[in-house]
Amino acid sequence: MIKVLHLITGLSVGGAETMLFKLLSQIDRNGFEPEVLSLTDIGPIGARIQGLGVPVDALRMRPGRPSPIALLRFARRLRHRPPDIIQTWMYHADLVGAVGATLAGGIPTVWNIRHTNISPQANKRTHIWTARVCALMSHRLPKRIICNSETSRQEHIKLGYAAGKMQVIPNGFDLASFKPDAAARRSVCQELQIS
Repeated sequence: MIKVLHLITGLSVGGAETMLFKLLSQIDRNGFEPEVLSLTDIGPIGARIQGLGVPVDALRMRPGRPSPIALLRFARRLRHRPPDIIQTWMYHADLVGAVGATLAGGIPTVWNIRHTNISPQANKRTHIWTARVCALMSHRLPKRIICNSETSRQEHIKLGYAAGKMQVIPNGFDLASFKPDAAARRSVCQELQIS
């Protein structure tokens, strides 16, 4: 059984959080023992993950405020209950996860990049700064870096991320849930009074 700690920046409603929930709802529980740790709070997606029977906890860090004490608490937690691997979700979790895993003795870490546009017009300065620090650290600390699109991979290589460690695994969707439904189509057309 492989113990996987998923470290995520937060568990409010968002794309990465939803994909983590989808992954955990389908993961083979005979081969993997997942646990989720949020840097901030448990949030609504965290409650949904708990509903799957997956343990969820939070470090209660305040957004935008680095906390060396919380980082040391995280490293101590890893030393007492070490997972086999840490998968991080989003830049702040990548940074905290890599540093905490190193302080705890070198637990293998896989970063999960779920972002493409890292321009100053679309991001906070702390977000960009964290991504740049992660780019520098990417050559030494994570074992692998997963991107959810080829565009994301290319943009992060331009930023300085270790290209040889990067792999694209696209978001997964159950296509059976998105099939055409003739009865629903007729009903909506009637309701909107269109042909």
